[in-house]
Amino acid sequence: MFAAFGAVRSVSADWWEQNQNPESWGQAREALGTELQAKLNREGVAALKPDSPTEAEFRLWQWLGEWPEFNGQNAKEFLELGRNPDLIRAFLEHVREEDRRAQALAILVKMQREAPQEVKDLPCLAVALAIVLDQPFPKRWPHFQVPLAAVPREEVDPVRRLQEMAQLQSRRRYAFDLPTLTVNELKFLVDHPLPESEMEWARKNVPTSRSSFDKVFSSIRYDFDRLQAGVLTWPYPSYRLADIKEKGGICVDQGYFAAMAGKAKGLPTLFFTGQGDSGGHAWFGYLDAPGRWVTDCGRYAEENYPVGNAQDPQTWKPITDTELTFLAKGRERSDGYRQAKLWTDYAVAVGPKDGEKFLEAALALQPEFLAAWMVKGSWAQEGATPEAREQFWLAFVKRFARYPDLKVLGQEKLLELAKASGDTQLAKNLERQILVQNRTKRFDLSIGATAVQVGEKIAAGDWVGAETAYRQALRELKGQSGGHLFYFLVVPFVESALADGQSKSAKNALQEARRVLKVGKDTLVGKALLELENQVKAAEPAG
Repeated sequence: MFAAFGAVRSVSADWWEQNQNPESWGQAREALGTELQAKLNREGVAALKPDSPTEAEFRLWQWLGEWPEFNGQNAKEFLELGRNPDLIRAFLEHVREEDRRAQALAILVKMQREAPQEVKDLPCLAVALAIVLDQPFPKRWPHFQVPLAAVPREEVDPVRRLQEMAQLQSRRRYAFDLPTLTVNELKFLVDHPLPESEMEWARKNVPTSRSSFDKVFSSIRYDFDRLQAGVLTWPYPSYRLADIKEKGGICVDQGYFAAMAGKAKGLPTLFFTGQGDSGGHAWFGYLDAPGRWVTDCGRYAEENYPVGNAQDPQTWKPITDTELTFLAKGRERSDGYRQAKLWTDYAVAVGPKDGEKFLEAALALQPEFLAAWMVKGSWAQEGATPEAREQFWLAFVKRFARYPDLKVLGQEKLLELAKASGDTQLAKNLERQILVQNRTKRFDLSIGATAVQVGEKIAAGDWVGAETAYRQALRELKGQSGGHLFYFLVVPFVESALADGQSKSAKNALQEARRVLKVGKDTLVGKALLELENQVKAAEPAG
């Protein structure tokens, strides 16, 4: 292992020693790429392994492709960053099309210029900061239930944040040794705009250890009076962590407090919102050990079985169900994942002609490696026959059948093909399937086996049977969360019925929901139920 590490370092050091003139980098990159391709053609896909000199050559070749983005400026920093194989690999593995690439690279340059030792010591942290801070935080961060003026947020200086975190690391004030964390774990540590004073307060005043960190949620006194009064937005002038600790709060404040305290103590955290008994609920998750997430801290407090959503701070888009599943399993830490990722990255870099065998090798090793599937799909979209594209998306749907969001993606592609070919019956069948799994918020994902029957009946156009299955599911599941049951059974059923012109079924469904759920008119669910009833009434035939 140490010999391989030294060989990787040697590849980078030797190349830059021989190519220090920026004017030669374009031509030298072409030569490097030609040599690399010849080697892999000769030795096969097995020659491209993680932590090998061959990977170092490939990542170096990729990094040199970033040089035009610099427009001839910052050559010294570009070279020094390029000398750090751990950093350029981390950046090239994790940067996405949605990232603001120029801004992320500018952050890395500034870090290299002003904090070179910290970049050298903590390359993955530097990359995590670059791909999170390349765009502003959402205006409504951290959530919608606090006035913006109350949140003690500031504009984050990436260099200062890196230096502060490096100092805390050296003083052993974090729950984790930062070099042991991946970029995708570190993203959930740096994704906040709070000043260091807030973080330091949490480090001094939240003494809970990593093994029992879930208890931080309930350490904030629940403000039942505020909930009963319907005051769902923070009513005080300041939203400092100390204020929440002093005054207490509702679940959204408990989840926020725990998530921010975790980040202060070096624990990557997720902040969730979802549905519970009376409507909205919030909780948090944290990294319990490298590669192992606990995602239900506070999830069951005062509520029942809520289903939640979190955001990916790299894009500030919701984390899909599949992404959260893969994240929680720590897949990226496996040797198989790293190998599949490397082969896929190479395939993308060289294109279908030379990259197809690397893509196939990635999928043979990791059959559910989504990145490889998406690349293969884009290639099929560009050059394959309609029949070949159909076979690809059928295989995609079959492979990811247990991941509803991905299954719908494949079905939508098949729907496009069916419409293009003029197969109206197939298009109609696919539209019904998608209606159940996408528009209806996926009965099978959120409620369970009993409600799956509801979706199956709707997909078949059997509304009499769908109503019967709906009533059965509603009664069997009434002991679960009222909000969960409303939003993931009642609402999907009613929306599906209205979309299919079945206003009578929609009306019957709401009447049954009223009898079973017995929600208060002033609760979030009660108000949403009334709005849905008005929507159904408006859709009823005149006269």
